[in-house]
Amino acid sequence: MENKLEFIIERLLGRKLQPEDGVSTAEITAATQRLGIELPPVLQTFYRLAGKEETVMDVFQHFTPVEELFMEDDKLVFLEENQGVCVWGIARNEINNDQATVYQCPYPDDKWYAEDDTLTTFLEGVLYYQFAQGGYEWVGALYTGMDDQEIAGVLEDAEHWEKVVDQPGGLVVYWRQDTLIWYCPDQEGGVSESLFASSRTEEAYDDMEDRYAFKAL
Repeated sequence: MENKLEFIIERLLGRKLQPEDGVSTAEITAATQRLGIELPPVLQTFYRLAGKEETVMDVFQHFTPVEELFMEDDKLVFLEENQGVCVWGIARNEINNDQATVYQCPYPDDKWYAEDDTLTTFLEGVLYYQFAQGGYEWVGALYTGMDDQEIAGVLEDAEHWEKVVDQPGGLVVYWRQDTLIWYCPDQEGGVSESLFASSRTEEAYDDMEDRYAFKAL
């Protein structure tokens, strides 16, 4: 799991992680002592690799800094939605399980709803979404009802790319060198409203624009 998380984060950043990107073992230990619980191994790895890397932690959704992790309704809260409308956490009784159920609590509601993904898969998906929505500077879109032919061409080519997130009814993300192709699927699995391309570099985005006529946002 450590190698996979490191691979995903470095792929998205386009560089090797450095020691200063992560938190220290002492900081993780201090958090566990304060909370009175152990963090799941996958969360420990995440914080150790990139717990101080701003793009990873805070460019869109807001990962809770390790020193600010807290318990709410017997859930360890580790992520807040970008506008503060909900948080995500895992139950205390699954705290040592990397495959723990992830729960979402919409504010000001006090009810927690189970997500479809377990902690490891959820964390990987959030990382890709973090860069699709804010981590990459170059973004364009194609729109259903206006660019259907271009959308069909992208999705046909996407069969040869890597599907990195696949949440039926939620989010689909493909990886192509330095570019994330992503959309929210409709009930039939097609593109609901818009198909997006988010690129790490201007050159990668220009290629998508030239190939498929993406419209810059």
